[in-house]
Amino acid sequence: MSLCIAGARGLISLAAALMLCAGAGAAEPWDPGRIESLAGWRWAAPLAFDLPGGRMLVRRFRAPVAPVDAARRLAHAGRARFGQLQFSGAGLLLSGVQDGRHWLAQLQPAEAGSGETTGLLSSLEPGRRIDAGFDPVALVPPDARPVLRASSRMGRAAGLLASYLCPGPYRRVDAAVRDALQGRHWQPAAMQATAAAGDAPGRARSAAGEWVRPDGARLTVHLHPRADAVVLTFWHRPKESS
Repeated sequence: MSLCIAGARGLISLAAALMLCAGAGAAEPWDPGRIESLAGWRWAAPLAFDLPGGRMLVRRFRAPVAPVDAARRLAHAGRARFGQLQFSGAGLLLSGVQDGRHWLAQLQPAEAGSGETTGLLSSLEPGRRIDAGFDPVALVPPDARPVLRASSRMGRAAGLLASYLCPGPYRRVDAAVRDALQGRHWQPAAMQATAAAGDAPGRARSAAGEWVRPDGARLTVHLHPRADAVVLTFWHRPKESS
């Protein structure tokens, strides 16, 4: 296979960040773990994410060879999935497109002197995604600017991670989000437990923390102050994980 080699600096993978909010795994359409030429490689279970551009599948792996050899073997096993090789510091990136699906493999040296490679293989298929069933727009101040929005597969449903940059002081943003949550029947998880014990429900002091709805949905709210704004992040799950 002929590879086009190009330099690359400052390359950052969104997939690595998204793994922090990963849900249940999904089947990989191309399984490199079953390929004989990659025997001895250790593959983690696949994870599936729904991004604005389509559905992404991610797998971590470890190979008993150096990054250059791992890139050569993976490119050969990929059968035209990878058409470009890029250097990023001590690591390598393989990328390409096949049948409309975008492929990216990130290869880094493992522990010093081990002669092994740790990697992250991801693919994005445009158009294939499921609706998270939750829109946080109604919960943010009107002058908020969207920063990130992505959903992750959780069984047959989807969880949603969304971040916004909200101008203004922390106290004002916090109060606006808190009032919006309670106006749409969200309740702090701690207060729900209090109500279940027979005590009268109270009123939340802050929007930050865990919220629940009667249908079992859960919402984690984070507020991070900046110099003149607040970073507001929602993590919505359709129901509590069992």
